[in-house]
Amino acid sequence: MRMQTRSVLGARLFGEPVADLDSATKILKQILPLTGIYSDLLSAFGGAVVFENGAKFRPDEKSKLNDQDGYQSLEILYGPGNGPYSVAHHISKYQEQLPQGFVPVGEAPGGNLLCLDTNGIVYLWDHESLLDEPATRVALSIDELLERLEPDEPTEARSDAVI
Repeated sequence: MRMQTRSVLGARLFGEPVADLDSATKILKQILPLTGIYSDLLSAFGGAVVFENGAKFRPDEKSKLNDQDGYQSLEILYGPGNGPYSVAHHISKYQEQLPQGFVPVGEAPGGNLLCLDTNGIVYLWDHESLLDEPATRVALSIDELLERLEPDEPTEARSDAVI
């Protein structure tokens, strides 16, 4: 994700920064692949990332969770460490519900999760699905997903906005 894209999306730290980012990042690398763009983004902010201007993307596969234009939104990108917005916290929270090998890395609207599988492929997991229901493939890698992000429309311009 280029600096200009980060700026357009309004990327910023969500919650508190990790006290010892180097140690937390080393631990996170044992859980999932920290690749170029993803690693750079987490390092730049020192924790979880939220997008002030919204962040939407078109997933590889269609889903009932997509909006009418085929987009899905990313609300939070979880960070390193053990805080409430960390990957580790969400692994613990959802370990009994997620398909085996899924690691939650972000949150979509409605409590749905963006997860990486053991091959680094990104999936959208519907929190209302059953364990035997397949998740929706979003992108072949977290970096590919981050490259696809674009700003969401302002809330007042959305027809599905709650008033």
